[in-house]
Amino acid sequence: MSEEKEIKNCPCTWPGCDRHGDCEACRAYHHALKQKTSCEQEKGG
Repeated sequence: MSEEKEIKNCPCTWPGCDRHGDCEACRAYHHALKQKTSCEQEKGG
């Protein structure tokens, strides 16, 4: 049962990110550290 995780137009360019393409995990991780995600920084939000 191997499921391939699909990266849906993920704009993240962060090198070596284990959460690449998993926006939910990315947000949860960075928000816990009081940081913005790469996406949020790009949008200026």
